[in-house]
Amino acid sequence: MENVKNTENINSDDLFSALAEQKANLHDLATMGAVITSIQDTDRVLSVVMEMATRVVNGEVGSIFLEENETLVGKASWGMTYDFVDTLLYSENQTITSYCFEHQKTVILSELDVKSDDGLSIDSIICAPIKTMEHCYGVIIIINKIDGSFYTDENKETLELLLSFLAVAIENSNLVKERLDRQKVEQEMAIAKQIQETILPQNIDETEGLQVGAMYFPARDVGGDFYDVIKLDEKNLIVLMGDVSNKGVPAALVMSAASAIIKSSVKQHPEISIAELAAITNDTLANEIIKDREMFVTLFYCKIELENERLTYTNAGHLPGLYWNSEKEKIEQLLVGGPIVGQFPGIKYKEEVCTLRKGDSLFLFTDGLTESADNKNQLFGLERAEQVFSTERSLPPQEFCLRVKEWVENFTVGCSEDMVDDFTIMEIKVD
Repeated sequence: MENVKNTENINSDDLFSALAEQKANLHDLATMGAVITSIQDTDRVLSVVMEMATRVVNGEVGSIFLEENETLVGKASWGMTYDFVDTLLYSENQTITSYCFEHQKTVILSELDVKSDDGLSIDSIICAPIKTMEHCYGVIIIINKIDGSFYTDENKETLELLLSFLAVAIENSNLVKERLDRQKVEQEMAIAKQIQETILPQNIDETEGLQVGAMYFPARDVGGDFYDVIKLDEKNLIVLMGDVSNKGVPAALVMSAASAIIKSSVKQHPEISIAELAAITNDTLANEIIKDREMFVTLFYCKIELENERLTYTNAGHLPGLYWNSEKEKIEQLLVGGPIVGQFPGIKYKEEVCTLRKGDSLFLFTDGLTESADNKNQLFGLERAEQVFSTERSLPPQEFCLRVKEWVENFTVGCSEDMVDDFTIMEIKVD
């Protein structure tokens, strides 16, 4: 009986010792978890976890890999190179890390007899996924134990718990980054909107014998649309419609520069031809303003001379202006001019003269109108723009602009915001 009692005491002591050790380990892991999830910088948290992970499983060397564009990329290392890890195969055609990531389960390999090129003897490997319930972010691989033993299920459970904290930290870091990126975009859009609002005319001065209506219809993002009416005198004016290829602040700055160049040129040289005005705008933007090879401006310039019953225009890569010829009772497309503005200095633009009589009208617009798409991804298109003009041109210009918007809204009903771009329209009627 005494022997049995002593055995029970020994077992109890061992049990209490094991429980105490387990409690200490859990306390350490909880502390580590608190540290890990408090760090918002991804690079720093990876470095911290790499050190913690090798320590808690008594590992010798290791690396952390995260998924980027469907490829595992080395992000933190403890005593070995990423290239070396890529030589460790689980099967003939798959590395240990890629297998672990693909199957999202921990791999333990023991009793190995492998030597690296630099002389490292490998006898035990543990590779575990860094994942939440919804997403796997990468893997950690740790090679050999310092005491020469092999990795166990207990090591597996400890490592997986530690990595669950890391996965949460990565997720939190991504959420913070997304929020900051979103705030940055919102701030940039607000700035772009302010710039655009200062450029677009608040009111268009009345000109006897002429009715002018113009509207800008914004989308979710601030685009590069702009227009202007520059009055030379009581009977002559210059009308502009432009569109910068980009969006946001870059587009707004180029838009502002283009507007300033045109106004300055007209102020200094009131008799400047429309073709010369296009050339000056192009050369200045291309040589001094636009550095991005993918950014450009399309512009439609026209000069209206009421006493001479003349409209002179240049189309610089813009959609055709639609001209209602009341004498011929048909719509004509105004296409003459040249290429886009801001990319190719030294271009000589052409201009064309049209007769402008009472009853004639002009419809200008940006590509946001023609590129609006319905729920079948069919575009509004130039043909439908002509149909709107033909059907609704009898309305006063400002009402005409609102009616065009109704056509677009009816065409795009049920579509997401991404399917509708911002667009600008203008109609000019000769009384």
